[in-house]
Amino acid sequence: MAVWGRDIPWRQGHVLPDDAVKAFGLSTDTTTSVLAIVVSHDCDLAQDPSVEPRAEIIVGHRIATADGNFTYAKNARRLHLTFSGGGEHLTADLVASCKSTVVKDQLAEYEPVENVKLTLIEGNILQRWLAARYRRAAFPDEFDRRLERTGIRDRLGKILKSAGTSIAAIYFDVDQGQDIPRAEDDDPYTLAIYLLFSTETDPESAEQAAEAAKQKIKNAFREKCSSKETGTWHDIQLIACEVISDQAMTVQQAETLKRWSADHISLRTETPQAMLRDE
Repeated sequence: MAVWGRDIPWRQGHVLPDDAVKAFGLSTDTTTSVLAIVVSHDCDLAQDPSVEPRAEIIVGHRIATADGNFTYAKNARRLHLTFSGGGEHLTADLVASCKSTVVKDQLAEYEPVENVKLTLIEGNILQRWLAARYRRAAFPDEFDRRLERTGIRDRLGKILKSAGTSIAAIYFDVDQGQDIPRAEDDDPYTLAIYLLFSTETDPESAEQAAEAAKQKIKNAFREKCSSKETGTWHDIQLIACEVISDQAMTVQQAETLKRWSADHISLRTETPQAMLRDE
């Protein structure tokens, strides 16, 4: 029997082979679409089993195409994650609640899948998503209700989906960070939106997609939150919508803006919340 030690090959983001998935009973799906991925931190994996006896696993599935609503940890409950660091490139659909654990000494009997790996950037996305499950900042309840009632929330979801992986994150600045009670519809929240586009693969195309999304967002707010007769705002006033590169965001912006989560798109049982900035 293999013994767990500091020289074990397992690291966060490694994929379990099919025989391990079957042996551990991680899935009843008999197809080859199942993916079981180690999500324990490397430091926890390195700990002796007497201290950390089990490794945490998340079970997902291969999918053909990523949905832009679920990429780059935009959704705290669901992630579409690309594995492009090995010989086989694929995209996995992961749900935060689909976690399990396996005994380290038993996992030591197996080797990670060699040709399915995360790049450094993809590994960082996985870590941000795992952290976002426990690190989300709330917007005012009334603001959330207005997003829902006006239809802006659904419209933003459709816009994010059409932008695909070009938009890495969407940030909100509500009332310039002040906590201002807003009881009447004709007393609108002020909102500035920042669309963070990805420079990872094709920065020019990503910026173009973000600019197109920006115009759609402006149109949506004008349609849903302003009077056609008078031009006055109600519910939420969009005071700015800006496009910014993921390499140009300042420390001050990262500290003060709230990252809006799109988890309402697939799961509506809770009020959606924003993810805190990445650290």
